[in-house]
Amino acid sequence: MSKLNNRERTIIIFNRGAPDRLIWQPRLHHWYYVNKSRGTLPERYRKLGLLEIYDDLGASPRAYHYFNDTIKCIEGDDIRVRRVEDEKYIYTRYKTPKGNLTQVERKTEYGVSSMRVEYFLKNIEDFEVLAYVLKRQRFEFDKELYMERENILGNRSEPVITVPWGSIQRLFIVYMGFERGLIALWRRREKVEWLLQAFDENDDERFKVVGKTPFKIINFGDNIDENLCPPTLFKRYMLPYYRRRTKEMHEAGKFCTSHWDGKVKHLLPLAKETGLDGLECVPPEPQGNVTLRELKEEIKSNGMILIDGIPAIFFLPIVEESVLKAFVYELLDLFAPNIIVGISDMLPPDGAIERVRLVGEIVDCYL
Repeated sequence: MSKLNNRERTIIIFNRGAPDRLIWQPRLHHWYYVNKSRGTLPERYRKLGLLEIYDDLGASPRAYHYFNDTIKCIEGDDIRVRRVEDEKYIYTRYKTPKGNLTQVERKTEYGVSSMRVEYFLKNIEDFEVLAYVLKRQRFEFDKELYMERENILGNRSEPVITVPWGSIQRLFIVYMGFERGLIALWRRREKVEWLLQAFDENDDERFKVVGKTPFKIINFGDNIDENLCPPTLFKRYMLPYYRRRTKEMHEAGKFCTSHWDGKVKHLLPLAKETGLDGLECVPPEPQGNVTLRELKEEIKSNGMILIDGIPAIFFLPIVEESVLKAFVYELLDLFAPNIIVGISDMLPPDGAIERVRLVGEIVDCYL
């Protein structure tokens, strides 16, 4: 029998089959760009590009890092967006006939990441302005860029695209911040839910485009954590969102996963009601609040697959290598073949890159 490639293996796994071997797919982008920026890449990698490093390690890249910008957001004709940056901050301003919105991000991690320090929505009055912006956006698929990126990746990975945060998560994470968003929800729930409807209508246009693309796997980039989205909020807002969008994507012939990268123990029993085919990035103990066996009970027993599963802290020098190896074998024993093995969430900048090679050797020989 001829050897399969990683694209073929991925689809077999999503169809709940058993490939010839498992896929090792650690996310190395953050590690690479931070170390490149601060001049601390290992000597053997200083002249190599990121994909060359993946090849050297025998690993597969997470494809959405290459494909997310193939869906283009086109602003309305009467919307003006200005984005400027200096050494420390990035400033984004929307100017509309209804008013203006401003966001400020602070650069972090040697300039390769950023965090919002001022959100677009300062008060309830800003909701009208944002809704005006969202109702005038449209979306396009850049097929030429898709083909270019597909050619770059080759058979290293199956193309995947991540759609932005949905429903209440978008309010908390993107537009208003958790504290101010929660206060708005408590004081003016009807107005918040009016804005969430505008999010939903905006997503209608996005998902119409996504459904017609060649992507077979759609990842919902929701950053789920029960401390920010507890079961009560999840049931009211995220569960209907998932049910509707996964149904649409399944009807379009696509698989669906979501990025649950926080503490999720009390949300996992709801996962089977979402329509998702798999969960990405769930961090088991000691990084998260769920054991591997609890995770198996709620994922594998419900016919879902797991993407990732190894706590990122196990790649730090403070953790003995033997602990990492033991954990990897337990993970594989519990989840294989219904798993794409990776790091929950990413390799830290100070993570030991040779441990990535070590895990790859374990995964490669497991089945």
